[in-house]
Amino acid sequence: MSSPNPEPQFVSTADASCRGSLRDVLLSAMPPKGGLWVPRTIPRLAPDFVERHRDSSYAELAEAVVAPYFGEALGPAVLRRLCQEAFDFPVPLVRPEKLRGTPAGRISVLELFHGPSAAFKDFAVRTLVRVTARVLGDEFPQLTVLAATSGDTGAAVTEACAGVPGVRAVVLYPRVGVSAVQESQIARARPGVVALSVDGTFDDCQALVKRALADESLRRRRPLLTANSINPVRLIAQVPFAVHAKRLLAQGRRMAVVVPSGNLGNVGAVQLARRMGLDVAALVAATNPNSPLPELFATGAYRPRRAVPTASNAMDIGDPNNLSRLLAWREGGPAVGAVTVDDPATLDAMRRVRDASGYVLCPHTAVGWKAAEDLLAAEGDRLDEVVVFGTAHPAKFPDVLQAAFGDAQAARFPGALPPPAPLKVGNDFAALRQVLESDAGFGR
Repeated sequence: MSSPNPEPQFVSTADASCRGSLRDVLLSAMPPKGGLWVPRTIPRLAPDFVERHRDSSYAELAEAVVAPYFGEALGPAVLRRLCQEAFDFPVPLVRPEKLRGTPAGRISVLELFHGPSAAFKDFAVRTLVRVTARVLGDEFPQLTVLAATSGDTGAAVTEACAGVPGVRAVVLYPRVGVSAVQESQIARARPGVVALSVDGTFDDCQALVKRALADESLRRRRPLLTANSINPVRLIAQVPFAVHAKRLLAQGRRMAVVVPSGNLGNVGAVQLARRMGLDVAALVAATNPNSPLPELFATGAYRPRRAVPTASNAMDIGDPNNLSRLLAWREGGPAVGAVTVDDPATLDAMRRVRDASGYVLCPHTAVGWKAAEDLLAAEGDRLDEVVVFGTAHPAKFPDVLQAAFGDAQAARFPGALPPPAPLKVGNDFAALRQVLESDAGFGR
């Protein structure tokens, strides 16, 4: 095993004097002086980086992008094997054929949902679990991966952790607002998984996780590791998305990226790629009405709010975790936009795209598609293509498909969906503490 890198690779957004190594940020996802961990220095991509990697596999590209962040700690051979294991599924850029020649013909979808949980978070969580096991596995025989989810993170975490010796996932999700498909993925019974159905919102779940991570008495019993996007390993693992999209376009094409956004980790990853030197002509965070980001960018006032359920449920977040990172990388860097897309516009985009092309968008990707249409209408003369991140398979949201098309089976889920078996709890830290102090999920 490689020795954990002792050098302070990360600093806090709140206090640059607060520094940590990769081991430190895995063991303490939130810096002791507040803020969030970010890389101490941002490496630069070589000017010919995209061209040199046009014919690389996605795993080879990802390895090259993340190597400056993890390579020294893991060693090149381990990093290569990790990327080959984590990224063993396709990542296509799809242009609905029947839209060619129309204004929407310049919109493409980067389908990030072909991993085991059918959502983009597979990339980040599979990376995180493997990095964690490599860096900490010999030191700690039992590791708890703790996460709050509004849908997709929990499925990715449970898929990544299930059956891994010495690792358990403890996942909190709101009882109302998660689709039946998502709940099956999160909470079906299997070794290494404890799913908690919480009587509250995602923000309540997130608050419970943050409280647990800050509780020294809990952390003394065994390490608590977070798989939420506050962990910088997760965010860095998503940086290759935009680089991959760029290399799939013809050289010289002016690319904009629209990211369906809730917790702001994915849009932050694109902005980090831009700070590394990737040429992205415009970046837009496409949010639903829960997000405070469009108001913050428009007025300078940050007003977090209690999230309410929407069709794009994985983005129902009123106080996004990654805001400080996005603001740090936006300051002095390329501009980032933010727009709100409400449910009627989301469902309308789903219907229009399906009627015109047969292509079915998930509700989150539909938020991005509508934002892409508006971006082209406003700034299309300076853009050749708008890439929308396709964040989840549409079949994960049968209720929304029913609302949009009158057909809950408009898309078919590619895997099995056994019944969920969660532990139902209130909005109750004592219940979470009891689970974390127990050996539930470790097979005892």
